[in-house]
Amino acid sequence: MKVRLDRLRRGEAIALVAAILLFVLMFLDWWEVGIGADPANALNAVTLFDSGQNAWQALAVIPLFLMLAIVVAVGATILRLSGSDWKPAVPPGAAVCALGLLAALLILIRMISPPSLAPSALEGGNFPVSLQLPIFLALAAALGIAYGGWRTMAEEGTSFAGVARKLESPAPESRPKPAPKKAAPAKPSPRTKS
Repeated sequence: MKVRLDRLRRGEAIALVAAILLFVLMFLDWWEVGIGADPANALNAVTLFDSGQNAWQALAVIPLFLMLAIVVAVGATILRLSGSDWKPAVPPGAAVCALGLLAALLILIRMISPPSLAPSALEGGNFPVSLQLPIFLALAAALGIAYGGWRTMAEEGTSFAGVARKLESPAPESRPKPAPKKAAPAKPSPRTKS
């Protein structure tokens, strides 16, 4: 298997770079827990938990969806670079675009509604949560994955409507072939007596 970089489309390159960036950003602090105005909370906050939380620490399920978007974007690029003949039911560009949009939506939801990061022992305390720069960059990276998938779809000549039509109806080779029409019995030709 020979890897050729000239096979890589611009959309796939954008999605690949954005996916790698999102992966790295998932390990940086997305939120910072403030200590509030109460000095007692400040002492407890310092001793019981770290003030910064990344995606892996603060979120339960969302990082799995982010990783799915990353893996599909990287996998689509590897398929293209290796010159694979495999044609999945959903074109890679459409899958990358849809998962990139899902990742961006999940990050945006957590920007609007940040998780509660105070430990359960301090649940009644006033611990404000502030967004950090990496979460904004992660949102941009997720949108970059979606944009790369969209560009790839344009380069492939596919659309979401076309993918939906393809998924609704089975492929031509898997459709049952119609039975051949029986030939009508031949009418006896009038024979002339000689």
